[in-house]
Amino acid sequence: MRLPNKSFCVLPWISLETSPIGTVRPCCLADHELHSDSGAVFNLASADFDTIRNSKEMQRLREQFLAGQQPETCRRCWAEESAGRTSKRLHTLDRLEHIVADTDWTPDAKPLVFLDLKLGNICNLKCRICGSWSSSTYAVEELANEPNPKSSWHYQMLRAGRWPRETPAFWAEIARASSELRYLEFTGGEPFMIQEHFDFLQRLVDLGLAGQIEIHYNTNGTHYPESAEAIWQHFRLVEIAFSIDDVADRFEYQRSGAVWDRVTANIERFRQLRARTSNIQLQVCSTVNVFNVLYLAELSLWHEQQAFDFVYWNMMHDAEYFSIASLPESAKARVAERLRHAAVAPATLAEFDRIVEFMLNGQSQDGSRTREEIRRVDQRRGENLRSAHPELADLLGYA
Repeated sequence: MRLPNKSFCVLPWISLETSPIGTVRPCCLADHELHSDSGAVFNLASADFDTIRNSKEMQRLREQFLAGQQPETCRRCWAEESAGRTSKRLHTLDRLEHIVADTDWTPDAKPLVFLDLKLGNICNLKCRICGSWSSSTYAVEELANEPNPKSSWHYQMLRAGRWPRETPAFWAEIARASSELRYLEFTGGEPFMIQEHFDFLQRLVDLGLAGQIEIHYNTNGTHYPESAEAIWQHFRLVEIAFSIDDVADRFEYQRSGAVWDRVTANIERFRQLRARTSNIQLQVCSTVNVFNVLYLAELSLWHEQQAFDFVYWNMMHDAEYFSIASLPESAKARVAERLRHAAVAPATLAEFDRIVEFMLNGQSQDGSRTREEIRRVDQRRGENLRSAHPELADLLGYA
């Protein structure tokens, strides 16, 4: 793929990300939601793809990349690249190289070949690093503790997360764009709980378009959708990435509502599906955050035992109080020592070095907000970080 410069990103030309509440961004890591020329936040309840992609904001973003600039909304990628990591920008260039043809790059949009679809916030878990934006179960838990629930942000998120079921115009719009599509990502909420996405895939099969489209999922692993097998077999490739950030009891503490043994049993079922199906690949996406950073070596060993086709270490950026980049200096020193001397494979150790670099490049905080947020959820759920993970409690100064 011929690119205009070294800081170039193809996503503003070929892709859109739909958020769990129906707003739109150039990609899942962009800081800012996209705005219309009048300044209003785009929402898929009323805006069509062409209007969004041809907006002044998107034109300006593409012009910045053509000029070799590093747009501020893309700060997460620049932070990862400054630590030597493979950012979303770089990963996309590699992942979609066979899809995006060599072309002349102008400020105008290219065909919409990639959609990152978060079709609402339906989810059965209430993970520690998540929130009402992405999880209906988390929102319901928060509402139970609100004195005026219907005026709260969590209620707004719960309502807004219904947009795919209340916006028939969106499904008409995506049907219109279907012939251009080559790559789809479904994240969450929990995509295997969202029936509308299976209905959409079946329509692609019925239209004879499935064979030209690759699919990527991020799933929490708590569901095995048996009926999907008959749909997936028609697609060019189906990547199923499990969001697993820790193992056993620590996994259950971090991903409240999940049962480790059931998740691992589901992963085994997916392995069996891969063995009898030529277009299935299994991956793992582990998000590095304050809850698991001391235990990455153990998690890496589990990765190796599962024989995944691809392992991706994802960095937690927001909420920043759960990002390792904001850990206190004393905690960073202990983490760096642990990761740099971990008994793991050389390639993993090199990745740990890059994780350490990302951490050290961040602005350290005193840890008070991290402790406050952990304590708030601990009290609500009748849990205790010190009982569950005493070493991590010591690292964070959690009493």
